[in-house]
Amino acid sequence: MPNAMVTFNGRITLPTQVRKQLGLKTGDDVEFVEVGQGRFAISCRHKSASDMDLRQVGPELVPAIDEIEKVAQ
Repeated sequence: MPNAMVTFNGRITLPTQVRKQLGLKTGDDVEFVEVGQGRFAISCRHKSASDMDLRQVGPELVPAIDEIEKVAQ
């Protein structure tokens, strides 16, 4: 499982494997979605739908929206 270290100012570097699987590019925004107490999922917020390459996003890494909504209730 990939991991990252938090720097003194709260920054992390996402491991290459994670960036590739999410299709992240320089300048992309990421969103941290709480999926349980102390657990978060990382979601890529691409600037436009045309920027997305869904072939690179592993569905096992991104929880379904109904799962996220259940946890948020």
